[in-house]
Amino acid sequence: MTLIQAILIGCVAALSQFEGGWLGECKLREPIVTGFLVGLILGDMKTGLIIGAELQLIWMGATGIGPTAQLDIGTGGTIGAAIAIATGTGVETAIAFGLPIAIIMQFIHTMMLTAYSGLMIVVDKKIDEGKFGYIFGIHALCGGMDFLMYSLLTFMALFFGNDLIESMVNGLPDWANSGLTAVAAILPAMGFALLLNIILEKDLIPFFIIGFILAAYSGIGYTMVGIAALAGAIAWIIFILKSSNASSPVLKSAQNDEWEDD
Repeated sequence: MTLIQAILIGCVAALSQFEGGWLGECKLREPIVTGFLVGLILGDMKTGLIIGAELQLIWMGATGIGPTAQLDIGTGGTIGAAIAIATGTGVETAIAFGLPIAIIMQFIHTMMLTAYSGLMIVVDKKIDEGKFGYIFGIHALCGGMDFLMYSLLTFMALFFGNDLIESMVNGLPDWANSGLTAVAAILPAMGFALLLNIILEKDLIPFFIIGFILAAYSGIGYTMVGIAALAGAIAWIIFILKSSNASSPVLKSAQNDEWEDD
């Protein structure tokens, strides 16, 4: 990895931290976006998109609720994809490095936010004095420190630790590689299951089955199992529609207002 490539990837990791604050909800931190940008920088967009999409499935159900800290998927996905592409390996390497980095960087982010809380005393004083320009300056200072911290840490890990990372990847025994490959196959399903556990409702299950069948059998031909599952999902939808119509207040009112003979 060249010096320029490491610097640019560091900038991608740093920019992923600006989502939600400076840049709004632009989805820049999502692994499929950072994977594409990393692949673009390293000259392998296809691999970057594939690895990013697989990491995206893993982290789809990772949601920060209340005081629970969410994983730093921006930095973890960026560094994981960069290492996987640079070493010529697959998503198993991205997971092996990306998940621990996501946890560590979230801890660092929490420590930085704790340090920033001391600046709030200065902000309160400037508000009382009506010096609002100082407030923007402090906000910009915190953003600049974030950008410098994340870009510098990512750059150092990728550029100066490149030989160490390659030796670690190449030095993994066969049983470890086999285990990581199995984990890489299971974790996307687990991430999607976590997401469904949050958003899935009973009436949406047949639509999920139809989408899964269409995706699973696309290009390979449908078997009797796929056709039966598709037919079962359609029958389920018809049952839901009839059940909802039968319980509709409008329909009940129409049934009660039938004409009667004198």
